[in-house]
Amino acid sequence: MFDREVAIYKKHAAKGITPHFITYDRRTSKSITSKILLAHIHNNRWRLPKYIYYTLLPVLHRKHLKKTSIIKTNQISGSLPALQASKLYRKPLIARCGYILSEFMEQKYGKNARRTKRALALEQKLFSQADAIIVTTETMKQSITARIPSAKHKITIIPNYVDTELFKPEPTEKEFDLIFIGRFSEQKNLEALLTAINKVNCTALIIGNGSNKKTLQQQHPSPNIHWKNNVSNSDLPRWLNSSKIFILPSHYEGHPKVLVEAMACGCAIIGTDVPGIREVITGNINGILSKEDPESLSYAIIKLLDNQNLRQKLSQNARAFALQHYSVDSLADIEYNIIKKAVKKPHVS
Repeated sequence: MFDREVAIYKKHAAKGITPHFITYDRRTSKSITSKILLAHIHNNRWRLPKYIYYTLLPVLHRKHLKKTSIIKTNQISGSLPALQASKLYRKPLIARCGYILSEFMEQKYGKNARRTKRALALEQKLFSQADAIIVTTETMKQSITARIPSAKHKITIIPNYVDTELFKPEPTEKEFDLIFIGRFSEQKNLEALLTAINKVNCTALIIGNGSNKKTLQQQHPSPNIHWKNNVSNSDLPRWLNSSKIFILPSHYEGHPKVLVEAMACGCAIIGTDVPGIREVITGNINGILSKEDPESLSYAIIKLLDNQNLRQKLSQNARAFALQHYSVDSLADIEYNIIKKAVKKPHVS
């Protein structure tokens, strides 16, 4: 995912910003650092246990944090050191998040779980004290505003971006009827998808990894299902263009990047009618919305496989939608203006 994550910082660097990344990794491979000569990477070179590094991060990296003009988070998880560094060195803070952590924790562990309550407490601190907040959907904005009304004026919606020059339609032979790309987690609803595939008897490519991968393969032994480990982001367009339909059967999402990448490639899209997906897909316009059960998913797959004209219409509309809403160039400009405004604004700790 690294190429995808760093794309917006390359755009900022072209405008004179020098990005520094502070990571939780104990070491950073040369294959990664060679890709971003424009930026500087600071990792856990002390090889401290994660919790200790997390706690001491603002002090360990004080040399660079003192000199920076602004601090920006990438997600809520792991953002506490950024918040602490912002207060310690009196730097403006941009809290960027692609999903609401507490909502994901509630879905996974329950409303009263300790992890959910911890996430809620972190979000309260982060969004209350940040100078600017970037979220990816209107739903996320409403969720934050409902809990922290004072944060409303600080929130800007910037969807996840896509490199529309890399992710674009290519005249490629369709090797597969269906493609799924993502983590093998309960959230992604793979059990229902694999059951639906077996019902339809179509060819499918499943790209990703997870602890339950072997179990899923054993439970769904089919010559029509092809399994592939994670591939680099730059290789995804090839596989997306080799498939007739992209499907995302999740129980919930934030603002899924792989969905907008598939749209940019002009895939005919099937997504479940859940938060994070329904904000992107308009049913029968730029994709199909389905319920989460195997029967509904198989019905949606058959509907698209049997109707080439509908696939072509959804494909064209998906590409046009991605170009209009998710181009990295236009979204980088919006974020750049937020950065400029936050730097000029006096920071109040």
